[in-house]
Amino acid sequence: MPSLKRSTAAVAVLFFVNGATFANWIPRLSEVRDRMGVSNSGLGGALLGGGLGGFLGSLLVARLVRASRTKTTVVGGSIAMAALVPLIAVVPNPALFLVILLALGFTDVQVDVGMNTQGVMVQTRTPRPIMQRLHGAWSLGMVTGGGIGWMLSASGVPLGAHLIGASVVMVVATVWASTGLLDEDDPAEPASSSNLDGNGGARGAVAGRLLSTTVLIGVLGFAVAVIESLPNEWSSVVMNDVFDAGQWKGAATSFFAAFMLIGRLGGDHAVVAFGRERVFSLGMGLCAGGAALLAVAPGTAVALAAYSMWGLGVSVLFPQLYELAARLPGITAAQGMGAMTLGQRLGFAFATGSLGALADLTNFRVAIVLLIGFVISVIVVARRKL
Repeated sequence: MPSLKRSTAAVAVLFFVNGATFANWIPRLSEVRDRMGVSNSGLGGALLGGGLGGFLGSLLVARLVRASRTKTTVVGGSIAMAALVPLIAVVPNPALFLVILLALGFTDVQVDVGMNTQGVMVQTRTPRPIMQRLHGAWSLGMVTGGGIGWMLSASGVPLGAHLIGASVVMVVATVWASTGLLDEDDPAEPASSSNLDGNGGARGAVAGRLLSTTVLIGVLGFAVAVIESLPNEWSSVVMNDVFDAGQWKGAATSFFAAFMLIGRLGGDHAVVAFGRERVFSLGMGLCAGGAALLAVAPGTAVALAAYSMWGLGVSVLFPQLYELAARLPGITAAQGMGAMTLGQRLGFAFATGSLGALADLTNFRVAIVLLIGFVISVIVVARRKL
């Protein structure tokens, strides 16, 4: 068995590689569109493939992990993603692009659940928390991959050569990480026996509690996904339409991502100092404060501060949610994470369309407050019932 230090490093590499996978080609998306010769609406339709693949992957991930193990799932999924990415450079039309993104979304869920399960298993064997920093490695991968994609595009490096090179690096990193992963998955946490009545209704009572728990973790995944998705997808539009930010309109995404990375790199220390519950509550408070500040911001500088606060707050939410999903009593880590990621993918899809629709009915300031107020209320209620 590899040492815990080696296992931690291996899982961190997988997080980094996964974060860098999509970020590498996203800065060159306009090149993909122009080579296919399609409109923005045609491109948007093709991009739905990633969400659809993620939804299907969430439904099947527990079965796939049960049929093998998380080590096999995450290594196989990572190599499959590495093989799929170069195809983006040669895809001839939106229909095939949708199919490629569907496959990427499907395998991404397998990798997501596998590497988080491995992270939680390593976490249970170490005296100090590590989940925040593991997700920090993912954020670092996003920043690094996006930066590489932008620089290679600006330098005129052909997209095909870029993505083949990125694929080779991903495969090499995955093979190295595979030797440090834990071979056997931990068993499920035992179900609570507090509801057993000693009669024929005992099994039904336990089954009902497990179903309720699974639904609640999915609801939490949905709500946190909305909080994280809104700044990523809509910040440039809000900065342009609300604040007339000019050349600064694209800066909000970078501020949000940078402070998310800072929060995740320091999140484990905060958990040690204040405890998981307080850190999670503090994170929600910062998200609510950032959204409220954005709603009343008089100009660009305050808006960027609001997005920074938002990024710092949301940084600690998903790492704790993955850990919670992996330790739900009575179900396996893959089942818990599968339910959470199903809700998560639905939340991302909901956030994509809901803010724009609400903004058309009211305005962006009102729409942001309404959505964040709604999902934070959902999180508060769901956490009390878990």
